Amino acid sequence: MKPVIIHKAFLLVLIFLVSHSLMAQPLLENRISIKVNNERIEEVLRQIGEKGGFSFSYSPDVIDVKARVSVNATNQSIREILNEIFKGSVTFKERRKYIILHKVAAEPERQPDNFFLNGYIIDKKTGERLRDASIYEANSLVSTVSNEYGYYRIKLPTAHPNLRLEVRKEEYSARSIEVTRRQDYYLTISLTPDTIRHIERQNPRILSRHDTVQSRVEPRVEIPRTPQVVSAPVPAAEPDTVAPASRPAYTLKERLQEVGDAFVYAFASTKQAIHTENITDTLYRPFQASILPFIGTNHQLSGNVINDVSLNLIAGYSLGVGALEVGGLVNIVRWDVQGIQVAGLANLVGRDVQGIQIAGFGNLNIGEFRGVQIAGTANATAEDFRGLQISGWANVVGRRLNGWQVTPGLNYARVVEKGHQLGFINYADSSATTPFGYFSYVRQNGYRRYEVSTDELNYFNASFKTGVAGFYNVFTFGMNAFLPGKPLGSIGYGIGTARRLGRGWMLNGDLVASRMAVQRQFWRQPQAGHYRIAVALEKKITPRIALSLGPTLNLLHTPYAGLFDTSPRRGLEPIWIGNKYDDAGITTYGWVGFQAALRFCNRI
Repeated sequence: MKPVIIHKAFLLVLIFLVSHSLMAQPLLENRISIKVNNERIEEVLRQIGEKGGFSFSYSPDVIDVKARVSVNATNQSIREILNEIFKGSVTFKERRKYIILHKVAAEPERQPDNFFLNGYIIDKKTGERLRDASIYEANSLVSTVSNEYGYYRIKLPTAHPNLRLEVRKEEYSARSIEVTRRQDYYLTISLTPDTIRHIERQNPRILSRHDTVQSRVEPRVEIPRTPQVVSAPVPAAEPDTVAPASRPAYTLKERLQEVGDAFVYAFASTKQAIHTENITDTLYRPFQASILPFIGTNHQLSGNVINDVSLNLIAGYSLGVGALEVGGLVNIVRWDVQGIQVAGLANLVGRDVQGIQIAGFGNLNIGEFRGVQIAGTANATAEDFRGLQISGWANVVGRRLNGWQVTPGLNYARVVEKGHQLGFINYADSSATTPFGYFSYVRQNGYRRYEVSTDELNYFNASFKTGVAGFYNVFTFGMNAFLPGKPLGSIGYGIGTARRLGRGWMLNGDLVASRMAVQRQFWRQPQAGHYRIAVALEKKITPRIALSLGPTLNLLHTPYAGLFDTSPRRGLEPIWIGNKYDDAGITTYGWVGFQAALRFCNRI
């Protein structure tokens, strides 16, 4: 019995799901077939109701149901059949299992402010109804999108003298239709497939990474419910076909694009996403104001309009800006910005910017930038930057920098051609100028030394020098392995500069400050500071290994009297300048010493 019960339960669930699915479909979209010849309308309506599983509600005094009609429809929607019967003289409205019929009122003496066009968007070749097609009027910026059954309904202004209905759909040729009447009527629109676009979409061109970097991109918004076309995989480039420096820019641009898409997803509506995919026309308006991207004077077409001035109370979404854009939170621009762009939270631009960009949190540009970029947290430009970047945390340039990056945090640029990086941490693939910061790293033509040395204060020192030859950072650590009469060790930081002398010779000077560890309780002991100026002559013995030797000038401030024996000794010894005691019990030692080092170098 149990298998029978389970089988019946399964059938009941299946019947429920099927019936629920059928009920979810609008009655007017049900498809039926009917053929009658010179039959009274009331009889035709009865047959349609039986086939569709519903009833009609109407007043026989208002609608002439005694009139006779002929209908020959095969697998057509009830909406289409009713339009064929009544020729636009009757409107239809669904209410549960009823379709209510109303007579279209006679035109009043005063023309209404608006009227409606409705109908289906269909494929001219196959007759298939097309969902997610964009229908808009360019002058009034009124727009709509065909639903899952291909049906559209658009409200147009009556008073406008020249109305043209523009219809756009990906992979289909554009259609423009003049609107001659200023009253409600039914209009089915057919679109012709664009064979070239269809082939390109089904067989996308495979770009090399270099091509992808050079091409301009814009934020892409995916349309919900529309299947995505999977692009063919891009084969890995041969090592000798792509310069190593191009890979970080490619990766950075893709990552910035993902961040940009996240902003667009957050603020753009579904209809705007569909219009963005379908409409390639560029629309212009001198001014627009909006509360959100889909609530404003540009309506749902805001992502297709270039404005000279744009004011956004919360967030704005547009194709371009020609002079000024101000947003309470976020400004999103698909293409270019010229002028001034100010946002309380963030500015996102899909192509190029010329002007000034200010944001409370961050600025993100997928293209090039010329001007001044100021952000409370971070600025990021995927391609070339010319001008000034100022931020509270990070500045990023994906390609060439000709200007300044200033931040108390991180500066990143692929290639620095002019200007300087000024920040706590600076990074560049290559740099023709000098970065200034606590830590600077230039990958290709920078200055780097891993150094092991000895001197009269510490028997062993390990140092790392990074930056460029003109100005580099020094990080050093020293120790004496708990030998008596010596400090335990030291840790320090400094700066330096180096000059090439030719034939593997180099002269460098360092200024380093270190904290000395005299007792085992290093962080709890009274502070002892060591300050050193070192000049060293370096000679490379291989492209990667060098020896250096040179004098040092030293000062040591310590509360430990008698830490060093300054009496004359035999052999190599420092030249003591003297020591001094002050009233606070601090002893200052001064001497001229030496330093010998083995260095592991980069090729610079």
